[in-house]
Amino acid sequence: MLTYLINVTDDLLMVFTIIGVIFAFSDSYMSEKGQRIVKISFILGLVIAAVRAYITNTRRLVGGWRVGAYGYGAALGVFVVFIIVYFIVSKRTFRDNTEKQTCSKAECFISIIIGLLLITYLFGTVSNVYVYPFKFDTKGNGLLSTDYLFRLGGYLLGIIISFASMIAAYKISVVIRKKGYGKLLKAAFIILNVIYAVFNFAKLMLVLTPRKIIDSTALFNFAAASNNNSEIYVYLCFAMLVFMSVYIWVKSKTAKEPYSTKAEHRKQKSIWRTGKRFSILMLICLVNAVLCATLFVKLNTVVINEAPVEDPIIIKDGAGQDKDLEIPLTMVNDGHLHRFEYTTAEGYPTRLIVILKQENTTNYGVGLDACEICGEAGYYENNDGKVVCKKCGVVMNTSTIGMKGGCNPIIIDYDIDESAITIPVSEMVRTQSNFKK
Repeated sequence: MLTYLINVTDDLLMVFTIIGVIFAFSDSYMSEKGQRIVKISFILGLVIAAVRAYITNTRRLVGGWRVGAYGYGAALGVFVVFIIVYFIVSKRTFRDNTEKQTCSKAECFISIIIGLLLITYLFGTVSNVYVYPFKFDTKGNGLLSTDYLFRLGGYLLGIIISFASMIAAYKISVVIRKKGYGKLLKAAFIILNVIYAVFNFAKLMLVLTPRKIIDSTALFNFAAASNNNSEIYVYLCFAMLVFMSVYIWVKSKTAKEPYSTKAEHRKQKSIWRTGKRFSILMLICLVNAVLCATLFVKLNTVVINEAPVEDPIIIKDGAGQDKDLEIPLTMVNDGHLHRFEYTTAEGYPTRLIVILKQENTTNYGVGLDACEICGEAGYYENNDGKVVCKKCGVVMNTSTIGMKGGCNPIIIDYDIDESAITIPVSEMVRTQSNFKK
């Protein structure tokens, strides 16, 4: 249960919180047409994310990493255009006027840009969430088994908390606007999108720099540090919302608002109460985010008697640099899971696994001791001789190890002959960002 609560929260909580502020900005400063453009884009983004989930998990069109890179790149490109256009047209377009009936050309244009931004945000996050239910391990007991229902419960709870955070962010932002603090809403709108742009940039560099598409050690180190401390972005987003919540509580006590009737006074108090109630909901969502990054991860960690890490044979090139890793078949031909570790020049302790798939053959499963869904948690062999993911408990089909998709080990290039498996060191360098220093 905790596994999928943690995973869904990691995927959705930050982006849904930002989307809540985007909706509030749209409803506060745009005409009905502009608001419709933004809301339709949200729905379209959910649909496109579903298409991406299908593409990347069936591998029928393009490689998963390329689809992800396109999404991060598109998000950054749209963000740059949005920032430029926003600061050009904001003063004359987004005025404090909540009764606009027409949509100017400038407003319609920036509404479309914001809509595209929403689509790219959802494209990059929701796809994984669509796939999780198909990866639940029922252990052969069917969809109504206790294991399946517990996993489904954690999955649905993560989605509910993410939507609750979006609603809380929306309500807090709307109260800020209604009480005349529109500049704070505009500032939050820009700051949150900037935070997410940096997050997307780091994700993009994490894809491009290991593959040498962009050859920069500094960018790679930044991307790796960002990936290893990704919860910081969530905390920064919540810090902005917490500041707005505190602002509401303080102003509700000190603001002097004139009123002509008791009904008008009650309405003013009602708006403040709404802001305070949803600020409490936002705090609950923040607490959940902290727990998912700390206590829940610890509780979800299974202590396992895993196979010892072995050292491969390192083959040098003519210049004395590490060229290949060689694993003699005599080390891995017993049908059990074997784990090997190689520390790259940048200091990453990369790991790979090897298991014989079929006795008396050279049909071996080779891959990283990590996967795209559960990260560097890795795998172990249970008492039944099955390969199991340490984090989510999914039992691997041994025949699929070395293939893309799901919770299978991340694939790497290797050669095999009658005596040994050879893995280029360049492959370990290319994939090293999957492991923490």
